[in-house]
Amino acid sequence: MIHVSLAGPMLSHFLEYGWPYRSRYAGGLLLLLATNGLSLGIPWLLRDAIAAMERGARLTTVAAIAGGMVALAAGQSVVRTMSRITILGTSRHVVSDVRESFFRQLCRLPATFNDAQRTGDIMSRGINDLQLLRSFYGPGVLNLCNTVIVYVAVLTLLFTIDVRLTLLSLLVYPPLFLGVNRLSRRMYALSRRAQEQLAVISSRAQENFSGIQQVKTFVQEEREIAAFSEACAEFRRRNLSMAAVRGAMLSLIGVVAGSGTLLVLFVGGRHVALGRITFPDFVAFFAYLGLLAWPTIAFGWIVNVFQRGVGAMERVQEILLLSPGIPSPLDDAPLLAAETDAEMAGAIDIRGLTFTYPGAASPALSDVSLSIPAGSSVGIVGAVGSGKSTLLDLIARVYPAPPGTIFVDGADLTTMPTQRIRRSIGYVPQEAFLFSRSLRENVAFGEPDATEADVRRAVETARLSGDLETFPGGLDTVVGERGFTLSGGQRQRTTLARALIGNPRILILDDVLSSVDADTEREILSRLAERLRGRTCLFVSHRFSVLAGLDRIVVLDDGRLVESGSHAELIEKEGVYARLLEQSRLERRLEAP
Repeated sequence: MIHVSLAGPMLSHFLEYGWPYRSRYAGGLLLLLATNGLSLGIPWLLRDAIAAMERGARLTTVAAIAGGMVALAAGQSVVRTMSRITILGTSRHVVSDVRESFFRQLCRLPATFNDAQRTGDIMSRGINDLQLLRSFYGPGVLNLCNTVIVYVAVLTLLFTIDVRLTLLSLLVYPPLFLGVNRLSRRMYALSRRAQEQLAVISSRAQENFSGIQQVKTFVQEEREIAAFSEACAEFRRRNLSMAAVRGAMLSLIGVVAGSGTLLVLFVGGRHVALGRITFPDFVAFFAYLGLLAWPTIAFGWIVNVFQRGVGAMERVQEILLLSPGIPSPLDDAPLLAAETDAEMAGAIDIRGLTFTYPGAASPALSDVSLSIPAGSSVGIVGAVGSGKSTLLDLIARVYPAPPGTIFVDGADLTTMPTQRIRRSIGYVPQEAFLFSRSLRENVAFGEPDATEADVRRAVETARLSGDLETFPGGLDTVVGERGFTLSGGQRQRTTLARALIGNPRILILDDVLSSVDADTEREILSRLAERLRGRTCLFVSHRFSVLAGLDRIVVLDDGRLVESGSHAELIEKEGVYARLLEQSRLERRLEAP
């Protein structure tokens, strides 16, 4: 779970998104005033019709009044429809803005956020919680404004007709509001718990869909189905608890409002009998009192929508108020043309770098210092967990490096525009991720304006061109989710082509040739050598054949840089590198037939 202090009252967040559409809401409010004005005219005309019949007026007079009531009802239906279209339509604009802000924030947040959060929970906030916000900004606002207008207008007319009966009818409302207030607090807590459980269901479903092969391989279908059923049962229990509170609220409103109506009917009937109020006035009074029935019942629904909306806004704001940690390219000022065209030399200088992952007990890297001249090729070697990928992630600015520890071309990495850094670095991480799009779109993902020749050249360098003949649509073949319709080697070569298409000044390869055979590896390395001559290259590989031809090799052990030199020099030292090399040879012998 994310816990963050929400700055300012929650009302300010609702106003923040609704304020740009204040003119639309104002128009909807005017339409609500008009529709209620037309509605309130009907009981008044009813009173006039009854009074006219008591006086023995002609039938044409009563018919004219009846015609006026029909005209008011017809006009009310038209204006009411317009008011709903205006306010409910505006709610969709507001929530669209919130959704865009939410997605933009997700794109800004650092890798540490994604490491700690469940995808299903984020999806639940971005879908289910935003649906609740739409209910707040649409039906919630509509019914709240309508209820206020009806109460103010009807009470004014009731006081005009008979003050004593009006005061009598209001006696039931103080206990009603006290009861609703207590129940609404309970409703908020239950609503928040239900939304959190829905996030649990979304997370479990997403994990099972993504890992369905593992579920089936280990024959865990029944266990996962049982776990999902239990999560759904808990969600049902929480929703039933919320429904019980909502039902109690509606029952309370119905009983109290009905009791008030019976009281007015009893006392008002006696007043008519005693001549304190005329029968037409009493009919009009009772008709106006009836107009308060739905707003009174709707009051409980409004409270429910408001409480659920507050819970949803809190969950959305927990994401929106998080600090990005690393400035996003979205936050950078647009680069000048000269800055965009100016290429980095690619020199990297690391000074006393120490980095600890959030929540970790010990640092992943400790006091690492390393100087990489521009245009050189450097291999990074170490056992599993030695900090190789962490070092690459920090150089690529996937994670925030401490200020004053990593410099590129003499400039502190933390002070450089993020978009310039990432446009100058081609990073192929250990896990090859592809989008469920065409191969062409995957290769050109970072360069959407790339020409056909650019795409073909990158594919050729990554030695993927030969595989295109086996794909039904060539480069236009749509790969499955995460590229699972491709082999591991094809996925790695596709992500390599994606990094190469932008001609990066610094190329970072994190064990990206592990799934290709030795012949393919040698051909890719040969083509890379031609393509990247004069550019800085960082390699992580467990294949020492890849490392032997590099300018320099550095060795990490338990987060510390323990050795540095050429392949031959490190073998002569008979240290960690030599031990890893010998271990690799033994493993190959054992694997050999």
